Amino acid sequence: MTGHRKWFCSLNPVSTKEYTTFGDNGQGKVLGVGSVSLSAKLSLREVAFVQNLGFNLVYVSQLLDEGFEIRFKKGVCRVLDAEETLVCSLLPFGQGRPHICFGPARCLVASPSADIWKWHRRLGHLSFDLLVRLSSMGLIRGLPKLKAEKDLVCHPCRHGKMVAASHTPVSQVMTSYPAEKDLVCHPCRHGKMVDASHTPVSQVMTSYPGELLHMDIVGLARVESVSGKWYVLVVVGDFSRFSWVFFMEFKDEVFDFVRDLVLRLRNERHKAMRAIRSDNSREFRNSRFENFCRDLVFSLYTPPQNGVVERKNHTLIEMARTMLDEHRTPRRFWAEVVNTACYIANRIFLRVFLRKTSYELRFGRQPSVKQLRAFGCRCFVLKKARHLDKFESCCLDGIFLGYASSSRAFRVWILEAKQVVETCEVSFDETMPCTTPAFELSGDDEEGTPIFEDVEGAVNDGDAGATAPTAAPAPSATSSDDDGGPLLMATSSLPRQQAQAEAGPLRTQGR
Repeated sequence: MTGHRKWFCSLNPVSTKEYTTFGDNGQGKVLGVGSVSLSAKLSLREVAFVQNLGFNLVYVSQLLDEGFEIRFKKGVCRVLDAEETLVCSLLPFGQGRPHICFGPARCLVASPSADIWKWHRRLGHLSFDLLVRLSSMGLIRGLPKLKAEKDLVCHPCRHGKMVAASHTPVSQVMTSYPAEKDLVCHPCRHGKMVDASHTPVSQVMTSYPGELLHMDIVGLARVESVSGKWYVLVVVGDFSRFSWVFFMEFKDEVFDFVRDLVLRLRNERHKAMRAIRSDNSREFRNSRFENFCRDLVFSLYTPPQNGVVERKNHTLIEMARTMLDEHRTPRRFWAEVVNTACYIANRIFLRVFLRKTSYELRFGRQPSVKQLRAFGCRCFVLKKARHLDKFESCCLDGIFLGYASSSRAFRVWILEAKQVVETCEVSFDETMPCTTPAFELSGDDEEGTPIFEDVEGAVNDGDAGATAPTAAPAPSATSSDDDGGPLLMATSSLPRQQAQAEAGPLRTQGR
């Protein structure tokens, strides 16, 4: 019971006349009964509101029934929850003061929502339901357990993943005309014949990583990347579903990237590769590929469709489109965001039948997501100039573009120098709501323009609104992937002398 009306969160008046007798034989009328919220975790029910009561009385048995732990020490009663966190302290009687002291204030309502939003953005706008399931399975290091929240709406996800609503199929015949069986129309067969649908595979057909690789080319892009790339080669391992992305200026660079990847996988696993599966494009049907496969004793299949890699294309492009939309990042960074999407996908998507991530199936250890940050957020890079003025700013403003392929560094677009650098000396501002960074690129960059002609990921060689080069120079060397990230072609987006002059001690790379 208490005599403080303001403590009640709900109060119901009593119909009968009840009185409480005090120690000095005085009486106080019971004005009502209600609930008192002492803290975010402690709420007492059936508390009497007594007129002229100068003290607060709490039954210990009532607290024990609520599941709390009671500790008495030096005349103070401490109430602890199941995690032994202080909820409140009950003090002895005194003169005209409330006798409850609360523990440290904590925002118990906003914290779970803030955590799930933070990881939703860091993991490439993964759906909230899948994010909660992943956090509860314990398959990814660094990912805390998240609680499901209702009515969460992400506007970048709406812009990047919106699809047409499906219509319920008609479940009954609306006409009464009897249909005849076994009617065959030969012109219909000639005009409407399509490939037979295949039953989805319900089990893993390969036994180790690198046994079978699926490949496909995405492009031609509508917008040239910062480093002058137009195409993406996507490679997916059949056993682990681990993915690689290679960015190309010309389609005939495919063979060099495939050859380097195949040789590297053979050296890593010391197991023979059995087959490469690609679509029926001419880049995979030439004498160079045939001779290479024959020398290494494995097969090259070129079916007209390759569902595994086409679904991966759709996933990567959808993630990339959503991450670009969040901060209104210019479309010329499409290569950076596709690479980041591949980096994230390898660490969060599960091989359903094996209940392991693609990263764990390939490297034998659980992935860590502690290093992940929201793509496109504002960041600050430490200056390391030799002669830095004492009153000069010690950092450079930048935009976070992803993760380095050959180290643990981050890739950042420096606003002042207009170039991409790789550095570990960086801090991030991932605050919500999303803000539009004030930076511009040279050239036209229409907001909302699709990255590729075919956003679903299929190859399309039509007019892309920009002229792609037609002759290929010698391909650039590829960078290795020591920690399991995507294997990428790294070339400078500026002339070498200019890049070194502007970058200072930072490592400059572009895609």
